[in-house]
Amino acid sequence: MLKGHAITKVFNRGTINQKLALDGVDIHLKQGEFVTVIGSNGAGKTTLLNSLAGNFFLDNGKLILAGNDITKLPRHKRANLISRVFQDPMLGTAAAMTIEENMVIALRRGLTRRLRKAITTKDRNLFREELCKLGLGLENRLTNKVSLLSGGQRQALTLLMATLREPKLLLLDEHTAALDPKTAEKVLDLTVRVQDEYKLTTFMVTHNLTHALEYGNRTIMMHEGRIILDIKEEERRDMTVARLLKMFEKASGTLMNNDRMMLV
Repeated sequence: MLKGHAITKVFNRGTINQKLALDGVDIHLKQGEFVTVIGSNGAGKTTLLNSLAGNFFLDNGKLILAGNDITKLPRHKRANLISRVFQDPMLGTAAAMTIEENMVIALRRGLTRRLRKAITTKDRNLFREELCKLGLGLENRLTNKVSLLSGGQRQALTLLMATLREPKLLLLDEHTAALDPKTAEKVLDLTVRVQDEYKLTTFMVTHNLTHALEYGNRTIMMHEGRIILDIKEEERRDMTVARLLKMFEKASGTLMNNDRMMLV
């Protein structure tokens, strides 16, 4: 489904602030895999996610998604293949627009624009059906402004919008980090349900080691722009946070600092 070979990105090249953010990363995700990605601050997690999203072009390497070479495709041309949910609940929706207006934009994402009725009865029936699955009562609030929703409701709506067209790749950028623990668990449970229903290939960046082992079926750990651990199947099922930290220290040659990666 996704094949990345020798992915390399250098920021501020030729300056005192030069940073090798991705150091020849190879990554292969199978159809339907749910991969969690962890690592300390500056490890390259978000840079790798942004390289998949098309936020910048690579300095070296190749990206193939569902048989399409997307290496040189800008972000807007990847829209019909890739969906993303951001850490900030405010970024995934347009606050001044209604729920149904936001959803119809998501439904038309990547399609050729033409003159037609903006929101049809068929669209509204679909939106109510999908919103009903959230269990938040939003199916009865289609004409409400998104600005009236809580952070958790907006993030749940964003996740639903990101999967309306069943993308080839779903990118989750610490999408529960800004939520309170109870709301975060609800959004994570929704993530699992949506991913399982549509068998979406999913790439989830997180700082929470417990979540990294509890959700998905594979865990990748990054350090200094490289993937140093790739844990799956039996090894992952038996993994604990304490053992994971020891594996990190052995693989990286670095003692774990008391930073955000320690959140469990």
